[in-house]
Formats: sequence, C-alpha cells, structure tokens
Amino acid sequence: MSRAHRRPASRGLALGMAAAGIVAAFALKFQCVANGWGDGYQYTHLCYNEIQALFGVRGIQDGLLPYRDTAFEYPVLTGMFMDLAGRVLRGLVAIGLAPQNNDSSYLVVSSVMLAPFSVGVTLLLRPRVSASRLALWAVGAPTILYTFHNWDILAVFGAAWGLAAFERDRLGLAGGALAVGASAKLYPAFLAPGMVLARWARKDRLGSVRMIAGFLAVYAALNVPWILIANGPPQVSPGAFPGVDLRDPQANGWLGVWLFHAERSPDIWTIWFWLGDRADGLFLNPWWGGSYRGFVSITSFVLFALATAYALLHGWKRRNEPQGYPVVGVGLAIVAAFLITSKVYSPQYALWAVPMLVMLDIRVRWVVIYFVSEFAVLVAGFGWFTVFDDPDPGWRALLEVVVVARAAVLCVLYWRATRAVRLLPEAPGSAV
Repeated sequence: MSRAHRRPASRGLALGMAAAGIVAAFALKFQCVANGWGDGYQYTHLCYNEIQALFGVRGIQDGLLPYRDTAFEYPVLTGMFMDLAGRVLRGLVAIGLAPQNNDSSYLVVSSVMLAPFSVGVTLLLRPRVSASRLALWAVGAPTILYTFHNWDILAVFGAAWGLAAFERDRLGLAGGALAVGASAKLYPAFLAPGMVLARWARKDRLGSVRMIAGFLAVYAALNVPWILIANGPPQVSPGAFPGVDLRDPQANGWLGVWLFHAERSPDIWTIWFWLGDRADGLFLNPWWGGSYRGFVSITSFVLFALATAYALLHGWKRRNEPQGYPVVGVGLAIVAAFLITSKVYSPQYALWAVPMLVMLDIRVRWVVIYFVSEFAVLVAGFGWFTVFDDPDPGWRALLEVVVVARAAVLCVLYWRATRAVRLLPEAPGSAV
C-alpha cells in the first residue's frame, strides 16, 4: 500500500466521496418515485424503502403524534425525526414548495434531512482512517443501499460521534453521543461497556463515571418526555387509524416499542427462521408458534449475552497492549454477535458495522465479502417477495443459503474483531 493511501483523506476529498455516495443512494431510491410503487418494481429495482412504506400506515401523513396517537416500532429519536419530516413536508405543501402530501414527497424531504447525517459520519471518520478505508464507508454498498432505506443512519451517526469523542478523551460527550444514537436505534449502546472498561483499565474511575453520567443524562432527556407525553389517551378515535387498535396499550406508548420487538417471531432474514423452518419440515415441529418464538427469544438473548461477555473479557485481557483496551474491536464484536443471534434482522443493519470495520486492521477482502453477503441477502429476499405465493422454491431456497452464508461471515468478523487492533492512518510526512 502506498503512503498516499495510508493518509487520511483531505476534507475536500472526503466531502466529494460523501456526496457521491449520497447521490447514488438517492438515485437508487428515487426510482420508486419516478416509476411508481407496485407490481414488484420496488423489489426488482432495490428501491423499496420504509420511509415511503410507513408514511401512511404510521399516521405521519395525517400528523398523528408518535407513541400517543399512533403505534411506532422505532425508538423516540427516530419517531421524532419521522414526525418532523412529515411536518416539514406539510409546511412545504402549504406554501407551494412541494407538490403534495404523499409518500413520494416524503421520501424526498426525508432524504434531504437525512443526508447531513451520512456526511457527518464521513467527516467524523476522516481524520481517523486512511482515504482508502474511508471510501469503504462513503461509497460502499451499505451506504448506497441503506442511507435512505429507513432512518438507521441517525443511529450510525450517534455511534460514530461517540467513538470519535471517546478517542479525543471527551468522555461525557462520548456517553451523550451514544445515548443520542441509542435513542434512534438501540445498537450504539452496545459500544458503551467497552468504553467504560477502557477507562477503568487506565484507572480513570472518574472518566468512567463521566461516560455513564453523560449517557444516562442524554438518554433520559430524550426519552422521559415521551414517556410522559405518550401516557395520555390517544387523541383520535380507534377507528381513525386503520390497522392499529389504539386501545391496545402494546400498540401505543413509549413502552410499546419494546413490547412489539419482544413479541416478534423470527423473520426470514435470520438463521432462526430457517432453523425453525427445517425443523418444522423434518419433524413436524410443534414449536413453530408461540412456543418456538419464546424459545428463540430466550436462546438468542443468552447467546448474545455470552458472546458479549467473551468480547468484553477478551478485551480486558488485551488491556496492556500498546493501544490499550480495544474499544473499537470489542464494539464491532458485540454488534456482530447481535447480528448473528438476533431473532429479527433488517437489511439496513449492514450499516451498523461499517464505521468500525474501516477503523480496524480487518483486511479489505473480508469487508468486501461481508458487503457481498449482505447484498446477496437483500437481492434474494426481495426476489422472493416478487413471487411469494409461487410454489417454486427458487428465490426462497436461495435466501436460506445466503442467510446462512452471511451468518458464517459475521462469525468470522466477530472472531477477527476480538483480535483486531485500531488501524491508525499515517500522518503526513511520516516515514513509510
């Protein structure tokens, strides 16, 4: 590798790569605006996105208040963003700057509002990785496929911000940044234990306390108001929001987000679904109902806890290495463990790992293999959606194979992450 490739990208180059990634990401999803939504087009052209899909069914189009008036499956910062984008769109329609209050316009407005967060991740990573590694994030397949797939880029920004603040020894800010991310999607909280242990290993007890306090304070500030707001009665009649019973406490309120996910069955993107499917087909397994769902809920949690404990303890054993406790490697290992063991998986989860992948000395070929495995799962899953009722097992069988293959790749990344070191870029003028 040449010296130039080991140096951080200039700010101009970083912004150029970020812009290229955003334009490509928007062009991909805009196909569903330019060509309509239906007849499987959104799947065959990979432009399906939850931004359009949830605009009407979550009451955003009608201005219903998240968590109180409608059921939301996302944590509060994502819900606030979804609601804010809807209000911006209605304001633009009112003054004639948007054509109409529909899902297509909502995608455009949401994309404009989400783009700065993707740029923000690029700028946070820029001084911390080489230019070539930065490109894996800025114009990598997950960024193009999923920046505008839904709202997970908000959580990725919080995680990257937390890592950057931690490396600058701004520990209260690091904890607060992780709390921001965790209020959009839970996974940034997975990085906090490693950061706390890293400061503990340096005998910086006060730093550990500052991190924890920063996390708790920001998380409470973002979540407690919504716990109080959503505790009131719905402001619309139960029949005004088709598909959701607003009288059901689990379909409403702050806690409803977590109850919803706790009660979900394994989905088609997970190894749990295919294990259950195989068992059901071979043994007429009676578990493939509530019992199997409960079994997977417990088993997946136990496996995740064990994998997390191993990553944290192995990191502790490495605390006396030159770089100290391996915060980024432990964080990536915990995220990979979740992606392997979770009973629920969404394609955009691929975004979560990329900032940490580019910060570690994990070889590019493994990053590319991971990207390919995630892309294969997306294509196979969307392909199956186009022929869901067809008895031909083609797409269905392919999805089973690639889901298992991706899980195997994630197992490799988990193992490598527990042993990886932080890949620091070469400073200008330093020796080769």
